[in-house]
Amino acid sequence: MRKVEIIPATEHHAAAMLPHIRQADIDEFYAAALIEPDEVLRRSMAASTVTWAGLVDGEVVAIFGVCPASLLTGFGVPWLVGSDKLESVQVTFLRHCRPALSAIQQLYPRLENFVDARNTAAKSWLHWLGFTLQDAQPYGALQLPFHHFALRADHV
Repeated sequence: MRKVEIIPATEHHAAAMLPHIRQADIDEFYAAALIEPDEVLRRSMAASTVTWAGLVDGEVVAIFGVCPASLLTGFGVPWLVGSDKLESVQVTFLRHCRPALSAIQQLYPRLENFVDARNTAAKSWLHWLGFTLQDAQPYGALQLPFHHFALRADHV
């Protein structure tokens, strides 16, 4: 049985995962903002209220968190950067995501962001977690199709 851990992310986790970031995520970063994975991780981790590393058998397969968009309205911006190894352990990892999502929603009852329409793995993960995806619209630096996605906590 695989050992899964969701722990606070550190710069060490980001450095370990950087050479293994999945291509779909790299493509999304570039399409949205013309930025490289190291800058995405650095900026996202620095701006986040909470950031976690997902480890499977001690190996970093994802780093994720939530940035405040509006503290007054309870609006947070969730994000996830996955490694190329995430697909081979995605079912194992997914089983541990819902408790982290519940913790995020204690801080931010409303979560919203955008996902590249080409990123099928990310879209499947968002659907599985209960997010609603809108029809794709041009977005970001390259104006490629992206889906706006959202989730509201049950008590909102």
